[in-house]
Amino acid sequence: MIRRHGCMVFAVLMLPILSAQDAVAQIRGSERGTVSQVLDGTTVTVGYARVAARGRELFGALVPYDSPWTGANWATTLSADKDIRLNGVEVPAGTYSVWIVPRDGTWRVSLDPKSDYYHFQKPDSSAEQIHLTAEPRTAPHSELLTWTVPAVSGDVAILRMHWGTTTLPIQVEVTPTRAVTLPEEERAVYTGTYRVEIPPGIGWPATATFVVTSKDGMLRGHLPFGIHPGDDLDFDLLPAGIDRFNAQLYRNGKVFNVEAGVIFEFRTDGDAATGVTFRGVEGSSFGEGTRVGRRSATPGG
Repeated sequence: MIRRHGCMVFAVLMLPILSAQDAVAQIRGSERGTVSQVLDGTTVTVGYARVAARGRELFGALVPYDSPWTGANWATTLSADKDIRLNGVEVPAGTYSVWIVPRDGTWRVSLDPKSDYYHFQKPDSSAEQIHLTAEPRTAPHSELLTWTVPAVSGDVAILRMHWGTTTLPIQVEVTPTRAVTLPEEERAVYTGTYRVEIPPGIGWPATATFVVTSKDGMLRGHLPFGIHPGDDLDFDLLPAGIDRFNAQLYRNGKVFNVEAGVIFEFRTDGDAATGVTFRGVEGSSFGEGTRVGRRSATPGG
């Protein structure tokens, strides 16, 4: 107490006293997380807030259908230091905010070139945005929103969002740095005819003849049906690792797409392939083939 000019003045020093509950309240509820993957020299990175489910009903309730959603706090971002493809859609190198539109069916994913949105600042649609579709799947519960890269194969990977019991896988492809041609002696290892057994549920016939030939320094595959409806029956086999190839597809005689989601994995014995397995990028088999004949490489091919 200080007496000054007959008046009593109290000097009070107010110090904050925090309870344990107050201290916890100062901690950010959804900490920032990142996942990064290098694919054949291209780096892809996702940054996001790891928001918790906390017993809430998520998609279709907390996150309404048909409304853009990016997570908590600052928007989820996707960065690529080179051009990539997401589910077959071209995405130039750069950093984007990621906006997922959940629906009762196929979901939409939009990339906005402005990356520093806060989660409630939903961007207006613009010509600069990039849109793609993705199919949600059901999975065991994940309490925290999590982005992972569960499968990597050469120049393709699966980028997956997982929150609650919902996952959203997105295929990432990069431009390969490897040569697509092979020396004649290497092409001869694989040329021939394969009898393939295909399990039910794929949408293809139960059996098929897969023929591999050589042309202009490249391996060519032929199936009696298109890998997708509308594809030409002949396609290139692009190297994707040891004894592994992706299909470069054609439509009306013009290159349409590299289908990195289908891998042709050959089994070899010495200098010749004895069989082939059709695999998805996540490793599952949807076709087992045995070599039944051999076709020589095209002269001068």
